[in-house]
Amino acid sequence: MKCEQDRTRLAAYVMAALDPGEALLVAGHVRECPVCAGDVGEIRTTLAAVRRLPDEEMLGSWSGRLPELREAAVRAALARIPDRE
Repeated sequence: MKCEQDRTRLAAYVMAALDPGEALLVAGHVRECPVCAGDVGEIRTTLAAVRRLPDEEMLGSWSGRLPELREAAVRAALARIPDRE
């Protein structure tokens, strides 16, 4: 897998949506590539933030709601970053 392409494949890997052979290939690449490992970490953080949303936040109309979701995901990701001094 080339780093410059197909981040949807990384997302599918995180969500265990790849066939076993492809998942092994992606896992091997992620172990060797710090850029893709970082992307996988970001995807996991975003999915964790979405999973913590109350059901009523996930249901109903999504029109105009994506900025709020993006902000919530970014806040959750930033909360996980240790303070650097």
